[in-house]
Amino acid sequence: MNNTDPTSFQSILAGVKRLREKEGGREDNGDRKGTGGTPSVVEKPEKPEKVINAFNQQARSRPIADRAETGPKGQVGVNVGKTILVNTTQKENPLLNHLKNTNWRYVSSAKGTKVYYDYLIKKRSVLFLTLTYHKLYADYIGRRMQPLQNNGDNILIFVVDDNNSEDILKDITKMCMFKGFTLLLAFNFEQAARYIEYLNS
Repeated sequence: MNNTDPTSFQSILAGVKRLREKEGGREDNGDRKGTGGTPSVVEKPEKPEKVINAFNQQARSRPIADRAETGPKGQVGVNVGKTILVNTTQKENPLLNHLKNTNWRYVSSAKGTKVYYDYLIKKRSVLFLTLTYHKLYADYIGRRMQPLQNNGDNILIFVVDDNNSEDILKDITKMCMFKGFTLLLAFNFEQAARYIEYLNS
């Protein structure tokens, strides 16, 4: 009852082969399997793709020659354009001791120029806060966010260095949402430093 013309089946196979070649697929290497000379395509399993996230996305696409030479304690290396600007108010911050894979240097407010950020990373203003400090000075971070909230694309790095933080984290999250800040939680100063390095990569 099968009235299919065998030549039309061959033409379909030839069309499939042409499509695969056009899309960069593997050509049929002539291997045959089973009876009737039906070609079989043996495909190797594809390698799983690497997960791309906000931290490694830019690093993958950047040429090696463009990567910064690093130096400890704010020494400026080859790639000055990727240098992080650090407000001089952060001089006692233990986070700076963990910044080993990026360039950074201090900046301070001058006449007519006020530095509102703690860190400036690729034109993104970053504020830094610890839970302990927030418990002592609850209104501090709101005042720091005020002059930056219209800029957009701001970040708050919040170090959870004390217990009983659930209610405070809810308040901080709401504040970040309404003032246009992305909240990054860290649980020690080293992790906070890694965030800064990723943002600058």
